Formats: sequence, structure tokens, C-alpha cells
Amino acid sequence: MPGRVSPTRMKLLETKKRHSVAAKGHKLLKEKLEALVRELIIFTRELEEKEKIVSKKLPPFFDRFIRFRATVSEEEIQEILASFSVKLCVDMSYRNVMNISLPIFQITIEEKENPNFSGKGISPLFDIVYLEFRELISEILKLAEIESSIYALAKIIELTRRRVNALEYVLIPELEKTIKDITSKLDENERSNIVRLMKIKEILSSKS
Repeated sequence: MPGRVSPTRMKLLETKKRHSVAAKGHKLLKEKLEALVRELIIFTRELEEKEKIVSKKLPPFFDRFIRFRATVSEEEIQEILASFSVKLCVDMSYRNVMNISLPIFQITIEEKENPNFSGKGISPLFDIVYLEFRELISEILKLAEIESSIYALAKIIELTRRRVNALEYVLIPELEKTIKDITSKLDENERSNIVRLMKIKEILSSKS
């Protein structure tokens, strides 16, 4: 028992109350930690699946893009860029998962009507490459969304684990030791009082 803790019944009741609150808090935090870890596992599996999809689509996309780029001149590229205006808008909102704000990325593609390049000798690979690009950019954005959620969850999990450990290995054991020490001291005082009363009774009896 710390030297400054008074071994009184009031202090014992107060310490027991703190121990009860700490034990309940530890139980709730541990349940929260387990739930967060389950969510993290779900996101991790989702990330693995999405990475497989993107990894599978990227090589053929780059292959077609390189082949397309080899068929057009710099002037034709400039004409495409000037004639085919595309604007990508990314909006970010949040969803609540166990009182944690996780990001949601929403992509909007604004484009002019697809101009006709067939009569200008530009490879038809352009349409394929562009459609694949639209699909890939959405997949990559979803990948970024999942990764951001994983980082946010991992940060909260680490913080929660530290709190659980602090309660489990520091605060609760200290409170239990304080309760034990105060109880022991109070029992010792009680025994001393009983011995004192018995001596007083013995002295009074001898005088009568």
C-alpha cells in the first residue's frame, strides 16, 4: 500500500469503487478491442481481394496503353487531349463504424461527348484504353478507401490496446494491492483493539 494512503474504511470503500469502475471499463474496452480487430480482419481481406483485382487488370491495361501510344504521334495525342475533355472529381465523405469515422471516396467522371476519331486514322485501341482507365481509376480509388480505413482502425486498435493493458497490468493490480493492504491493516487494527479491550477487562477484573 502506498505510504500516503490512509488505511480507513472510507478509503477502502473508495478504492473498491474505483476497482469496480476500472474492471467494468476494462471489460468494455476489451470487447471494443475484439470488435475492432474483427473489423480490421474484414477490411484486410477486402483489401487483399481488391489488390488481386487491380493487379490482374493493370498489366493488360499498360500493355494496351503502350501499344496505343506507339500508334499515334505527338500531334495526335495533343488533338485527343484538346478534343476529348475529361474531368475527374473525387468527393470524400465518412461512415461511422463503432464511433470511428472511416472515409468513403466517390469519383465522378465528367466528359464531353466522345468524338469520332475513326476517320482520322487513330487506333481503335483508344476506346478500349479509355474504358479500362475509367474502370481502373474507380478500382484504385476503392483500394485507397480501404487502405485509409485500415490505417484509421489500426491507430484506434493500438490506442485501445494500450488502454486495456494499462488497466489490466497497472491500475487494476495497484487497486487490488491497495485493497488488500488496507484490509490487512484494518484487520490488524481490529485485532489490536480486541487485545486492548481484553487487557482492559482483565485489569478491571483483577481490581474488583
